[in-house]
Amino acid sequence: MMPRSFSSKQKRVLKWWAEAGEENYDALICDGAVRSGKTMVLGLSFFLWAMARFEGQSFALCGKTVEAVRRNLLVTVLPLLGELGVVCEEKRSRNQLIVRWGRRENTFYLFGGKDEGSAALIQGMTLAGVLLDEVVLMPRSFVEQALARCSVSGAKFWFSCNPESPAHWFYQEWICKTQCPASSLCYDG
Repeated sequence: MMPRSFSSKQKRVLKWWAEAGEENYDALICDGAVRSGKTMVLGLSFFLWAMARFEGQSFALCGKTVEAVRRNLLVTVLPLLGELGVVCEEKRSRNQLIVRWGRRENTFYLFGGKDEGSAALIQGMTLAGVLLDEVVLMPRSFVEQALARCSVSGAKFWFSCNPESPAHWFYQEWICKTQCPASSLCYDG
């Protein structure tokens, strides 16, 4: 069921990709407290962006495991999309989600990034965007391979995280180095 209201930060996440001045950002990083709604709003925004901007493209939904993607993201977001008239057909054996909205159709692949060998699973794909849920739980090799697959014009990266420590590679490379200027938009809780 669609939340009755979104916070101002959640509203910004939902529409950043369509806002003047923010649509040119390459990435969105949502970090913050557990149960703050970041995964739900990030996922909803990702699907809306993908369906509004692309037709016939492939996207990746990544978590530590495929089951974590289903449990943490799809269980929450798919009913909300249904309320908006989006039709989703999951092909579990292929870890694939076919999404239709009006005349548009895109394919979303589910990936688990649990270890160094997981990078091979996503290698060779061409993606228009990637959502990495709880990115700090995935090995750097998997994350970098997923980002490298985003070669379609207009592709964007979407991250949710709770950085484990100031020494974590994602914190050092993405949060500290960007500090949310021209290369990414940050959402904190």
